[in-house]
Amino acid sequence: MQIEQKKTVQLQEHSIVMYNRKKMELTGVTEVVGFSDTLVELQTCMGGLLIRGKGITINKLNTETGELKVNGEIASVQYTAKKKDGIFAGLFR
Repeated sequence: MQIEQKKTVQLQEHSIVMYNRKKMELTGVTEVVGFSDTLVELQTCMGGLLIRGKGITINKLNTETGELKVNGEIASVQYTAKKKDGIFAGLFR
């Protein structure tokens, strides 16, 4: 009998590098919640993150390594609270 082992990647480091407000490289990304050409909403190992701007595109996403590359006119970067787990997490705010 062979036992399967799941690979779990523990992302403990998070960084953001921005180049001239036109290009961003992020590490520690666990999930992209939603995106449009004006907003990218994602979860990192340090909590939620919103990237706002114009003409935003996602050029690279690898949730196994936690890497994300974004291009566009970046206007703001805002952290939000850590994601709450559980069925009733959204009910009690």
